[in-house]
Amino acid sequence: MSASITSSASESSLCAAPPSIEVVNNKNEEEHQDIMPSVSTESTNTNDGGILSADDASTKFIVQRLKELYRNHVVNAEKQYHLHFNFSLPTDGEIKESEFDAAPMVLLIGQYSTGKTTFLNHLLGEDFPGMHIGPEPTTDKFMALFHSGDKDDTTNTTADAKTIKNAGFRKKNKNNTDDDASFKTTPSIVTDDIRAAGRLVKGNTLTVTPNLPFSSLSQFGSAFLNHFVGSASTSPLLKRLTFIDTPGVLSGEKQRLNRTYDFGQVAKWFADRSDLILLLFDAHKLDISDEFKHVIDVIRHHNDDKIRCVLNKADCVTREQLVRVYGSLMWSMGKIFDSPEVVRVYTGSYWNGNLINNDFEKMFTKDEKLLVRELIDLPRCAAERKVNQMVNRIRLVKVHICILGTIRNMTPRFFGKKRSREQILAELDVILDNVRVEFNLSKGDMPDAKEFAANLNKFHDFSVFPPINRSLIKKLDSLVEKDIPEIVSQADVVSSETLMSQVDEKIEQPSAKEEVEVVKEATAAVEKAKKADANVLRVLGRIITFLLLLVVSVEAVYYISFGNPAYSLPELKSGYSKLFDTAKNYPKVSEIKSQITSKIQTTSVPPSSVPVSGTAKQRFPLSSLPTKSGVSFEKKDTQPLKNPSSDSDSKAEL
Repeated sequence: MSASITSSASESSLCAAPPSIEVVNNKNEEEHQDIMPSVSTESTNTNDGGILSADDASTKFIVQRLKELYRNHVVNAEKQYHLHFNFSLPTDGEIKESEFDAAPMVLLIGQYSTGKTTFLNHLLGEDFPGMHIGPEPTTDKFMALFHSGDKDDTTNTTADAKTIKNAGFRKKNKNNTDDDASFKTTPSIVTDDIRAAGRLVKGNTLTVTPNLPFSSLSQFGSAFLNHFVGSASTSPLLKRLTFIDTPGVLSGEKQRLNRTYDFGQVAKWFADRSDLILLLFDAHKLDISDEFKHVIDVIRHHNDDKIRCVLNKADCVTREQLVRVYGSLMWSMGKIFDSPEVVRVYTGSYWNGNLINNDFEKMFTKDEKLLVRELIDLPRCAAERKVNQMVNRIRLVKVHICILGTIRNMTPRFFGKKRSREQILAELDVILDNVRVEFNLSKGDMPDAKEFAANLNKFHDFSVFPPINRSLIKKLDSLVEKDIPEIVSQADVVSSETLMSQVDEKIEQPSAKEEVEVVKEATAAVEKAKKADANVLRVLGRIITFLLLLVVSVEAVYYISFGNPAYSLPELKSGYSKLFDTAKNYPKVSEIKSQITSKIQTTSVPPSSVPVSGTAKQRFPLSSLPTKSGVSFEKKDTQPLKNPSSDSDSKAEL
């Protein structure tokens, strides 16, 4: 029986859909020919590009908002309670900007000569700088494989480029040739090292490169950075994924003495930031050393859901041997993980040669297909994983704040700190249970008592921790219950708008600047809506404040006038009526009112009605006006005013 597996998917839609599988039966069942899925950059479905663009816009929006949320609220709480590098968080230390924006990372760990580097060579479909394959422990460095980003690379960057075959998932026939004519190669004297396109980057350079998520590796010092290297390759798959190749785990004292850095802690750093962890096993050397078991135990914390097992070189054993090897691997993993759930195991032979024993060819093909599908689904699910990691981190930060704040309250301020410290460490189990009940915490979020006690031993004085900040705890609860769900719902809106804009249009893959602009516009729209709501609330607040001041002023006037407050509106109304009546009957006020009234009436009389007289008196002498000092303004020699109308009449008579 022969199997032919074909796949064609755009590089832009690499994470939008898994490769299609088609099994074709040929007449000659004895001929062995298995062509595994190939990675293609030729677009076959225009809808996939639209879906990917919508997913990218949604992912970038979520990542941007999560960064703002972490910077504004979470990281300050972590620093305030000394959580960085002292207590067990999903990642030690602060989450850097580059770690938020990094591509999904896949970590490969295994004992030496289990086929880790060969697996990567097969998967990428080409050699990469620094690659060395051999039966001895060849990989002596941690190697990060990422895309070089060169503008002049020979691989496809558009939808119209040539198809790139994936040699890692292609099997040759018995004649050691490939049935796909486009994949045949001619003899060449060019060596593999020269043929590999790309460049090597040293570890210290990687820690200061802004767009790479390796800056915090500087905590391990030059002893590790001298054994860390980056391989910048032009493989299309590396545009979406970053792979970490690790040295083989050695046995005995070699693991501890021959390395000048802590292998387990370095592996945990990569595991905490990886999206998938592949443990590779050789079917011929299934024995799990104590050192390898220790490394697995170290990286397991907070990472159980990421771990997968790969049983490599499974075609090199017979049918009966493979059954025994598979059962032994499952039994060993059950003892290490100490859980009834079984770790997913992918069985196959990940190399260019043909299968030695093809009894389980169908199973190998199926497992390889599932592994490829899980890998290409990682970028599409990146946003969901980041949301999950952020929610998990906030919950753990809240738990540590409650525990450390309680311990701070139990510590005396001046005397007896040492005795109190010993008592707290001795009764830590009881304290953790009391904190869980008091703050209604989940039992699954509580730390292990022994591990937490070991972390507390780093501090000689527990008074360095701040007391319990209940407003901060409420804020963290609000982030999980309100803010993050709101971000996810807004991301759905962004994704829908992106899809609607692509209806009946054929657009090119957006550039990095355009993608950043989309995220900025979406964020600006959300901020604008928030500002509009804030302005409405500000106006309402001012109106309410004015009304309150008015009511207080009215009540204050009543209280000053009558000596007691008004308890009802009728009482207030009657009191102000009395005040107005008193003001009207006030002597000076009534006198001024009568004078003003007489003045208005006199002024309103027409000139013809004024009596003609040569000795008219002044209507309103200045002395009649009331003064504050009582001084009269009347002049003794004041002449009476003459009426101009009487003079004109006298002249007329003459």
